[in-house]
Amino acid sequence: MNILNLLINLSKITDLKVNTLYKGSNRINNVGDGLEEYLKEAIAGTFDLPIQEKLTVFNEVFSYQGSSARPPDLMLRGGDAIEIKKTENLFAELQLNSSHPKSKLYADSPFVNKICRDCETWSERDIIYAIGHVDKNDKSLKSLWCVYGSLYAADEDIYLAIKHEIGDTLSTNPALEFSETKELGRLNRVDPLKITNMRIRGMWLIQPPIKVFDYLFDYDSTLKFQVFLLIPEDKYLAFEAKTLHEIENLVQIGTLEKKLVKVKDPNNPVHLISAVCIALKVK
Repeated sequence: MNILNLLINLSKITDLKVNTLYKGSNRINNVGDGLEEYLKEAIAGTFDLPIQEKLTVFNEVFSYQGSSARPPDLMLRGGDAIEIKKTENLFAELQLNSSHPKSKLYADSPFVNKICRDCETWSERDIIYAIGHVDKNDKSLKSLWCVYGSLYAADEDIYLAIKHEIGDTLSTNPALEFSETKELGRLNRVDPLKITNMRIRGMWLIQPPIKVFDYLFDYDSTLKFQVFLLIPEDKYLAFEAKTLHEIENLVQIGTLEKKLVKVKDPNNPVHLISAVCIALKVK
């Protein structure tokens, strides 16, 4: 099972409603819970199955489903990790919170919890950012971008260097009592009574794909629904032949649009990476 199955399965359905799960009072997170379940069913192809059969298929397709606090949200069994972001504003920055953008997911990352680390034997996985634009009024999914992290984010050392630079700057200030943490750091005993500490957390934001890849995507705001998948060409060609054949058939009959594109390398924008862009558009 791979991310191409999402396109294959979504091409067969017409119901684009994203169920809202009522967990807490944070409205956008509730929409996000619904989007996560929706994408899980779309990848597994379980929309029409009874609940017990759904659970059996989920167990076969996914090895991990995580919490909202740490990436990833989903992991395909033996396959890619998926981080799901939801937005009601198509052009708004996406909040990654304390987790910096990732070109790949590493098992030894402090952001990966033990359950995710131990769910399978793995050390490194490709990660897909799945960004859904949900209409705030009728909860329909208007658009979905699935972009591989290697085309979206720089290598990890770029972001870690910033963390270390902040830590080095604070630790060398004689007026501050600094200690290292998994976050950016911590300042201890900052008041005269020496009873107050301050945690320093990063709040990472990233531009949405509609802005980052505006030179690639042909977005049409008049459409009912559209999905864009951006995947490195070598990754695409490595998928199983059966799935590639299904995609090519859908392209031939006009259900999907597919083109070979050149994407700016996140580590060196003057270098271009060959990638495949596949789109599903519903009028």
